[in-house]
Amino acid sequence: MPVSTRILALLTILCAVTVGCSSTETAGDTAAPTPSTEAAPASSPTGDDPSPSCEAPGRYADYSAAAVADECYTDTILFFHAPWCPECRGFEEAIKSGEVPDGAQILKVDYDSATDLRKQHEVTIQSTFVRVDPAGERVKLWSGYGKDKSVDAILENTK
Repeated sequence: MPVSTRILALLTILCAVTVGCSSTETAGDTAAPTPSTEAAPASSPTGDDPSPSCEAPGRYADYSAAAVADECYTDTILFFHAPWCPECRGFEEAIKSGEVPDGAQILKVDYDSATDLRKQHEVTIQSTFVRVDPAGERVKLWSGYGKDKSVDAILENTK
């Protein structure tokens, strides 16, 4: 076989391989997620922990039923807050300047508009904190009005 025929055959094979790889990469890019976009496994690598494998940094956020049901948070405390209340503003400042521990969340509930939630948890005054379970049922109620304004006080008094 002459050299030019061998070179042409080699170039043809090289071109076919290159085109085949190129189309496979394109199909792969659209058909399957890349490793960086895949979700983390649902359980711990050892399988010892039956709880969901998620890291939940402590947070202070607005109330929602979905936030209460978030399985990554083991401690959920509702903060019945009124913007016109100086006690509430003091607690809010303490929460924002403090540190809510990992796995805990404090959810701000609008005292004035959440009348059904207030009735459900028997909240009669703003600056009240209610620890709830994942189903949203009351575990412990604490009225912080006139009390120590700190994240630690909130967590300790709602155990």
